[in-house]
Amino acid sequence: MEKITDYKYALDESSIVAITDQKGIINYVNDNFCNISKYTAEELIGQDHRIINSGYHSKAFIKELWTTIANGKVWKGELKNKAKDGTVYWVDTTIVPFLNENNKPYQYVAIRSDITDRKKGEEELKKILKEISDYKYALDESAIVAITDQKGIITHVNDNFCKISKYSTKELIGQDHRIINSGYHSKEFIKELWTTIAKGRVWKGELKNRAKDGSTYWVDTTIVPFLNHAGKPYQYVAIRSDITERKKGEEQIKKSNEKAIEHAHILELKNTQLVDFCNIVSHNLRAPLVNISMLVDYVEQSQDEDERNEVLGKIKPVVNHLMDVFNELVESIQVKQDTEMKSDHIILKDCLEKVLIGFETQIQEYDADIQIDLNQASTIYFPQKYMESILTNLISNALKYKSPDRKPIIKIATKKEANNAVILSVADNGLGIDLVLHKDQIFKIRKTFHRHPDAKGFGLFMTKTQVEAMNGKIWAESQPEQGSTFFVEFKPQNT
Repeated sequence: MEKITDYKYALDESSIVAITDQKGIINYVNDNFCNISKYTAEELIGQDHRIINSGYHSKAFIKELWTTIANGKVWKGELKNKAKDGTVYWVDTTIVPFLNENNKPYQYVAIRSDITDRKKGEEELKKILKEISDYKYALDESAIVAITDQKGIITHVNDNFCKISKYSTKELIGQDHRIINSGYHSKEFIKELWTTIAKGRVWKGELKNRAKDGSTYWVDTTIVPFLNHAGKPYQYVAIRSDITERKKGEEQIKKSNEKAIEHAHILELKNTQLVDFCNIVSHNLRAPLVNISMLVDYVEQSQDEDERNEVLGKIKPVVNHLMDVFNELVESIQVKQDTEMKSDHIILKDCLEKVLIGFETQIQEYDADIQIDLNQASTIYFPQKYMESILTNLISNALKYKSPDRKPIIKIATKKEANNAVILSVADNGLGIDLVLHKDQIFKIRKTFHRHPDAKGFGLFMTKTQVEAMNGKIWAESQPEQGSTFFVEFKPQNT
């Protein structure tokens, strides 16, 4: 008798237990049953299991369960139940019929274990696997796909690969990509490709391949290395799109009409100039327009006539600066593409004062401290509009990305090198940039590093373009929450 008590104790401690009569009426539940269902024993005794029915299982499922145990057989399965508070839970369930002398069930003992977390995990896994399956389907439908092991041996190809290469799957599996090598690309090109992916980096480019029937085709290709725990590639997935017609068109244009190519090149350059001009306009005019908007707001909000007149007086120089910037930008688009950009003799103090007019309102509002030291190099030969654009972008960023915890300090200085080159530096104590994460992205177009409504990712890109167009260099030093310093090195000055 003592052993039976021990068994019951062990069962009650480890499992969720309920006992019902032959009609399914509950006559016993243990504490674990109450804990998971959130019903008291008093609320459960005398009820049947419909009290915890979640409605998840079909009538056919429930009927099969009852048919099994009514025939004196043990039923095992997983059930989704509903607790008193409406939450659902899953239990791994074993229902054991207890039989009388006529081999008919007189009661049922249901022993359950909580598998809610496991079922949630399974549902998440199913969802993930479904998404992966959908991605794979979309990829197979839209792209040419091949998978190779780390040695380049093909282990999988999709139907699109077979169609374009005219090889069957059986002919391709176990081969390497030399089977479709057209011989068009140099050994150096192929070596660079393999060096890139062997180092775990993605390779992108265009490849000319040869099909089984000897015809050639072009594919725009992305090869993605899959890395093991040691960071080494264990397989490569190549995703391609057919660009044969596009390449044929390009070849036909090259062969048949050199003059048309020349005109197309000229149009492309002019279009690039136009895009650059539009970007400069939208970026460089924003600061003075913000100033004007803020000054107008002050005028509208002010009740004092003298104060309104004082603010109105500040609008004119900002408008004049705006017109100057606009006129100079308009002139820049008229520069002939085959004419080298003309450098101007710039007095940096005058240039800087002109630029700072556009930021006067922000400087006052933020109580920014502008510190200027141009003693080492007070003049420079450089295109005026480029210099103003560079200063505008760097000062704008210093104000835009100021720290909310301290007064902005912006230090603008020049330094003359031994070779007569000039280095301009613009330092701030703002939010800073994590160069460990963003070192290779900092001067790329449309790259931003802080959440700011006016951040467009054009300023540093344009600045770098303008500096390098005149054979200069630009780089940055920065630490998060400490600030940034941008350095611009201008080519040696022949003054």
